[in-house]
Amino acid sequence: MNARAKRRFALAVRALPLVLAAVGAVIAGDAGWTYLWETVWVNDRPLPVYAPRDAELTADNGAALWVPPPKDGQKIGELVFPAERVSVPVVQGDSWADLSLGAGHDPASALPGQGSNVYVAGHRDTVFHVLSRIHRGDLVQFDTPYGRFTYRVTWTQIVMPSATYVTDPTHRETLTLQTCWPFDYFGFAPMRYIVHTAYVSGPPGLVHRNP
Repeated sequence: MNARAKRRFALAVRALPLVLAAVGAVIAGDAGWTYLWETVWVNDRPLPVYAPRDAELTADNGAALWVPPPKDGQKIGELVFPAERVSVPVVQGDSWADLSLGAGHDPASALPGQGSNVYVAGHRDTVFHVLSRIHRGDLVQFDTPYGRFTYRVTWTQIVMPSATYVTDPTHRETLTLQTCWPFDYFGFAPMRYIVHTAYVSGPPGLVHRNP
């Protein structure tokens, strides 16, 4: 290696830490910006909002609600946790892209007012970190274009990701919330934390298949 090549090599070696630091700063900045959008500013993000054909509709059964069906990525309402003073936007869909916008409603499950299992998932380190502080008896409110549906937490459980039975339809109106567990796990958490609720009340004029 001649003298010029040695100098170039020495400069490259000295520059490498600076390049790595700059790349790290860019990655950290992007991650930090994304985290702020998904936490502090989550309720300020401009989202396409679902609008039913008639938001004032009252029905003899929940099947008449949510016509036409919401599209993935549309905001269908907000989850409110009164005890924690936390409000979380809910979008239709449960893909990674959807969950970056807020909590995501499983399109295969019922929507509020349809008298079955309304299933909503969210990331444990952003919108659904609130689930780590939730207790039996707490209220969860789902504000929708039809009005407010209120549920009460009945119990929680920790399950494997393969426990898909928690998404099964039910014979009565209920809201089921899911996030990953443990809450303080670094990386992809191995388990799922499930919050079960019971229906308390809904907008006047809407009938639910509750005994």
